Amino acid sequence: MAQFFSPKSSKKKPLAKSIELTADALDHQAQAVASVDGKRVFVAGLLPEERAKVQLTKDKGRFATGKVLKRLSDSPERCAPRCRHFGVCGGCQLQYANAPAQRQWKQQALTTLLSHHLKQPLPPLTAPIAAGEWHYRRRARLGTAFHQGQLQLGFRKAQSNEVIALRECPVLAPSLQALIAPLAACLGPMALAKALGHIDLLLVDEGAVVVLRLMRAINDKERTRLTDFADKQGCLLRLDNGQQIIDLDGKPSAPLHYQTGNQLPAAAMLPGDFYQVNDQVNQQMVAQALEWLAPTADEVGLDLFCGGGNFTLPLATRAKQVIGVEGIEAMAERGRARAAELGLANVEFYSADLNGEVPQANWAKTTIDWALLDPARAGAGGALAWLPKLAPKRVLYVSCNPLSLAQDAKLLSQHGYQLTKLGLVDMFPHTGHLESMALFVRA
Repeated sequence: MAQFFSPKSSKKKPLAKSIELTADALDHQAQAVASVDGKRVFVAGLLPEERAKVQLTKDKGRFATGKVLKRLSDSPERCAPRCRHFGVCGGCQLQYANAPAQRQWKQQALTTLLSHHLKQPLPPLTAPIAAGEWHYRRRARLGTAFHQGQLQLGFRKAQSNEVIALRECPVLAPSLQALIAPLAACLGPMALAKALGHIDLLLVDEGAVVVLRLMRAINDKERTRLTDFADKQGCLLRLDNGQQIIDLDGKPSAPLHYQTGNQLPAAAMLPGDFYQVNDQVNQQMVAQALEWLAPTADEVGLDLFCGGGNFTLPLATRAKQVIGVEGIEAMAERGRARAAELGLANVEFYSADLNGEVPQANWAKTTIDWALLDPARAGAGGALAWLPKLAPKRVLYVSCNPLSLAQDAKLLSQHGYQLTKLGLVDMFPHTGHLESMALFVRA
């Protein structure tokens, strides 16, 4: 009897209209996780122990995602969001939970991920690094848009390019929040507003700074109006022409500065450089790095992904020599210049692609006692392909992504390093961002 191929139906099994579930925990992206018939379901907007009626939006077999139709119970940790833009603005996803509970759940997510990848007992968590939960942001980028002829400044709507006009932002530093409405009033009537890309607001040692990303040069009338605005608001105003940061007179801007900790060197930066959003948390983080690494006057250290020297410069006050390596040459140059200003002759800055090929420069062949890694979200996997060959006794990993930390911790473990200290860094309260510090010691 002949048999013929009969393709399976391409029709997808329809998703259930709704299910009821109880959230067990939050994952490392601040989504609630529940178990339903042996399948993990991820739902935004729920807190652990809360029960809800949920619409499944995707079913991937091993897991599913859903959205809350109706919350059937409330966690005692739930609170009213403070910001009037919550739920529309794309930031601060966790404002409906109190800050201590947020830290507790983030710690649980951190240890769950690391335990899964390392397959070994973890050290007890150290006390989380935390500071004020409001008005902590000293850096923000505002989008620009026109609505009914009016200039709007604000953040993007969740999963959209639409700009939400800000009336307030309770996580912004007060001096930056106070600039938003006057900025819109100043720029709105100007023809220059049509040439605006975005606006950066920065808070540094020199004060509040406004940086306008412009698609064309300003004229004399516009320069006068912007100068008057800066004088009246008591802020610095810089222009980004796409090639460099310039002052209103057209001259290149001088570097600005920010503190790294009590009686430690301040680092230098220009708008566009990366520097940590939360000043108080950053200073505690630098202090903890000094404590955990414990550099001594006879030791040589390597600071990878060093930026302009946030950790490098303070470490150089304790060690015999510190080598900072950064992927962006301009930031490495900023570090060199600042070290020279401070008279730190025992620190060197280089630029290199740290996740590229094995570096052949002399600094990559230096005998070192310890290393600090502060990579971007993708992690330091490329650097860990060659760093263990330098055999540092201690490796301090500063992480902005617990998943890449867990993956890199596994690599370090395979090279004979043991995780001895681990702690949460609450850099971004009310958001799903989970930052941490981990110390590895060579067995």
